[in-house]
Amino acid sequence: MSGLPTPQAHPTGRAPGALWRLVALAGFVVLLALGLATLSSRSDVGTLHGELAPEVARLLALQRRGEIEQLLRDPIERGVITDATVSDDQGGIVLRIGNPGSAEEGVLIRTEGPLRHKAVQIGWFSVGTQQTGAHSPLLALLLGAIALGALCLLATQGARLMMERRLGRSVNALTAATRALAAGTPRAAAALPADDALAPLDAALAAAGEALQQERDRLAAQLARLERLALSHDEAEWEWQLDTGDIWYSARFPSLLGYEADDGFSQQFNWTAATHPDDATIVRRARERLVAREIERSDDPIRLRARDGTYRWFRLRAVASHDAAGTAVRLTGTLEDVTRERMTLDSLRESEARLFHAVRGSFDGAWDWDIGAGRYYLSPRLSELLGMQQSLQPQTHEQLLERVHPDDLSRLEHAIDEHFLRRESFDIEYRMRHEAGHYLWVRDRGLATRSDKGKVLRFSGSITDITERKRAEHATRALAAEKQALLDDVPVAIVYARNGRIADCNRRCEEIFAYRRDELIGETVGRFFHDEDDLDALLQGAGSSAPAPHAQESVLCRGDGSALHAYISVRQLEHDVQAGGETIWIFSDDTARRRALDAARREENFSAALVRSMPGAFFLLDARGMLRQWNENLQAITGMSAADLLGKATLDLFPPESHRLLKRQARRALVQLDASFEADLLAADGEPRAHAFSLYRIDLDGLPHLLGTGLDIRAQKEAERSVVALNQRLETRVRERTAELLTAMRELESFSYSISHDLAAPLRGIDGFSRMIEEDYAEKLDDRGRDYLQRIRAATQRMHRLIDDLLGLARITRNEMNRQNVDVSALARDIAAEMTRSEPQRRAEFLIQPSMRVYADANLLRIALDNLLRNAWKFTGRHEAARIEIGCLQHDRELVYFVKDDGAGFDMRYASKLFGPFQRLHSVGDFTGSGIGLAIVHRIVHRHGGRIWAEAEVERGACFYFTLESVPAGNG
Repeated sequence: MSGLPTPQAHPTGRAPGALWRLVALAGFVVLLALGLATLSSRSDVGTLHGELAPEVARLLALQRRGEIEQLLRDPIERGVITDATVSDDQGGIVLRIGNPGSAEEGVLIRTEGPLRHKAVQIGWFSVGTQQTGAHSPLLALLLGAIALGALCLLATQGARLMMERRLGRSVNALTAATRALAAGTPRAAAALPADDALAPLDAALAAAGEALQQERDRLAAQLARLERLALSHDEAEWEWQLDTGDIWYSARFPSLLGYEADDGFSQQFNWTAATHPDDATIVRRARERLVAREIERSDDPIRLRARDGTYRWFRLRAVASHDAAGTAVRLTGTLEDVTRERMTLDSLRESEARLFHAVRGSFDGAWDWDIGAGRYYLSPRLSELLGMQQSLQPQTHEQLLERVHPDDLSRLEHAIDEHFLRRESFDIEYRMRHEAGHYLWVRDRGLATRSDKGKVLRFSGSITDITERKRAEHATRALAAEKQALLDDVPVAIVYARNGRIADCNRRCEEIFAYRRDELIGETVGRFFHDEDDLDALLQGAGSSAPAPHAQESVLCRGDGSALHAYISVRQLEHDVQAGGETIWIFSDDTARRRALDAARREENFSAALVRSMPGAFFLLDARGMLRQWNENLQAITGMSAADLLGKATLDLFPPESHRLLKRQARRALVQLDASFEADLLAADGEPRAHAFSLYRIDLDGLPHLLGTGLDIRAQKEAERSVVALNQRLETRVRERTAELLTAMRELESFSYSISHDLAAPLRGIDGFSRMIEEDYAEKLDDRGRDYLQRIRAATQRMHRLIDDLLGLARITRNEMNRQNVDVSALARDIAAEMTRSEPQRRAEFLIQPSMRVYADANLLRIALDNLLRNAWKFTGRHEAARIEIGCLQHDRELVYFVKDDGAGFDMRYASKLFGPFQRLHSVGDFTGSGIGLAIVHRIVHRHGGRIWAEAEVERGACFYFTLESVPAGNG
């Protein structure tokens, strides 16, 4: 291979540099001998140091300095060492013995090491020796080494000459083979004979050449495969040698940046200059982290400047290679053009952002029903429409359906089923309950997402609040009815046509043409014409004059066949009548010219009213507040002509004190699209007239304008003043009547107590004397007399109860109500427990619905419930087992409470007498009572703003129903 040294062939005689090689070999032998001698000397001193150090350390630890000195003096006297030194661990000399000598006297050899006792260093110990004069073993060894070296040189030179003679030819052959191997053209077979000493080496070289060729072929195939693989994808490869700074680029790399292969890309391209300034930090940071081994690979989107100067998006990937020491030696990576993907991603993000802002800015609320998971998602806007917090929104379909108006629920469920089963479009209007309790009209639109097999996976859509639209539709229908009534009273026939066919007409049309309205609807307008040319001329004239009306006289045909001379006006509402436009036809009976002229004037006035579409004053202002259009009503009010009004400032039509209000309302209308206010309009005589104005912003030719209407409200103002005066008079009369009523109630109360006292006194006398007769003269009376006496006492006691009940009934009407939250279920349980304790022998079952609460007067409600339950208790007394039920139910959007029993019941023919005082449907002998209880219940229910009624059947029981006015807490 190139770069390897090439062997040179020499003749077998003297070789250049042979003498120097012999000298070098001899020098090596001498140095080797000297080194061995030095090591030998050092080894002797080191061995002695190792033998003496443990004993010296033990004696030093025991502080036996004399014994240490005696131990060291013996080797000094024997000449093994020349001196010895012992020091402590701080470096202080403990003992120094002998003479170290000097370098002039010979070679100095010294060995030093720590003294350790029980693994703890306690000092230092050093010994030295000196070899001097001819007796130095080193010198003797050196002389021997020189002699040995000379012998080796002679032997080597002789052997070399013999080998050169024997191997010269073989070496030359091997040299040629080596050169061929280095040049990349190895021999196919060995050149030396098999018995040659170098034949194995020659065979090895031949095998190496064959293996090298196979490896070259394999690498060439692998390189071709990599080149094909590189061409098969859109990425370009690069590699940067960090130590040399050389960068290699694949053939595809230049084309990604718009360079040609022969443009000298490697010399022109510079990473730093080509990288976008905003991405330079990303590239530098990725390189630093790869070199520092913080990451294994980098993958970053960056921008590089192409040859045309534009920046393109690329994905730069790289990995770092490190040597054994951990130093980064190269960076290898790929570059992929992702400009199109980036543009697509940016477009997608922009689309998502646009969709997000559109949804957020929309007045619609979005919803999504995940049918598989059974969850509902409501957007914040929809939660806002329904007046509920986002965290408390319904989570299931059933919870959301609970907010749908009961009358619309079945229709909504049917629409969902039709969309799921038949894929009908889902677009429905219904009512939903707001969190505050009222209902909103909404328009619900949605679309189901289906699987490949058609199964519905999720259902998504939006809800729009159309409450105002529904109100507007209601108002529009009322206005349409009013308009129809007005149109029916005009003396001309008016026909509204859509797509060339009659869609509506007024009553005068029926009278003029002698057709019923149902006969005309759906027919073409040509039914009125004898001549089709007249119809075509009218349509062409309407098309050319649109949006202004087109009029002409014509002879028409009535339903009875007679001719009708009429003046016809056609106004086209759409540009192209034949393409499905709308037209308004006005037919005036032109039998007499004056009648025709009158009809024409009415038609003109009516057309003007339709164009301007609003009663009262009408005007159109430009952005400067100048009049551009108006109706005749404005001219009539101001007394100005059309020439005077054209271009006139609107403020000139109002008194100066209203100018600030007008400017403020105009700015409000320009910003908020509409504004309403009241202001005085100067009449022709200078008198201000009160008007109610409405301003609406419209854009004409790209410029803002204000469309205004004004209604004369002088009569309304006068009516308001009259209403205020009337209210004051009514309030005065109410106070007077209230005072009279209070006086009458106090007199009635005083009368009631007087009557009760006056009636009670005789009754007490009768009852007292009767009891005295019964006690003192009972034995003198026969059975009939005693029976009469008992009847007298029973009658007086019954009269007492009647008087007490009358007083109770009066107190119920008179006492002030104190409303509060009342637990009806708890009241019923208390009363039932009292009745059960009073008659424990009775078998009675009370069914009380739990959690019934109402906002009412607790005392009055207890009296009413006590009367109803005791009434049920009394009339079930003759049955072996009684069943009394107390509960409530929803009926026509109100709660109805009921007390039901299975007792004696009554005949419904007499139900109207139930709630009158002293009215009884059973005899006193059958059931006790005064007939006041149900009258008291009736008055209590009526004081609560409710109503009471009953249903019964003889011996099948009775059920009393009652309602109470729904009054919110705090308004009682």
